[in-house]
Amino acid sequence: MKSFVTFILLMFFPLLGGKISAFIAGDIGGLYAVMILPPLSPAPIVFPIVWVVLYLLMGFSSWLVYRRALKEQKSAEKYLFPYGVQLAVNFCWTPIFFGAEAYWLGALMSIVLFLTIIWMTIRFSKISKPAAWLQVPYMLWSLFAVYLSFGVAVLNP
Repeated sequence: MKSFVTFILLMFFPLLGGKISAFIAGDIGGLYAVMILPPLSPAPIVFPIVWVVLYLLMGFSSWLVYRRALKEQKSAEKYLFPYGVQLAVNFCWTPIFFGAEAYWLGALMSIVLFLTIIWMTIRFSKISKPAAWLQVPYMLWSLFAVYLSFGVAVLNP
């Protein structure tokens, strides 16, 4: 039972963080509708779908890492610390970019987020290759987000 509760908590945590972050940011959809967007910008409906999938992949990966660390009697915190750092950066990005409309700061943070995702993925790979591979979509989406963030910053001075 404890393992199931841990699984549910680890799956739910990134989703909750994303929801709170979006709530703090305010009317993201309204702002997105009036921004000048760079080429290849997705339709607004794409974002919640992609983020739910990415948050679920993050949660599942963190559970794989946690479970493997326990099995190998290693410190889960050692492997999950970069995960926590990237979650914190991810959490802050939305209120800064959309809530404060600080596009250049958000664009710079998108680079930091991308780098923390790489760090997390490398650390995950040391204990669970599947957990690391599950981060590839997040890494690719984050790289696309760097492009979008800088595009918005340039086009919306």
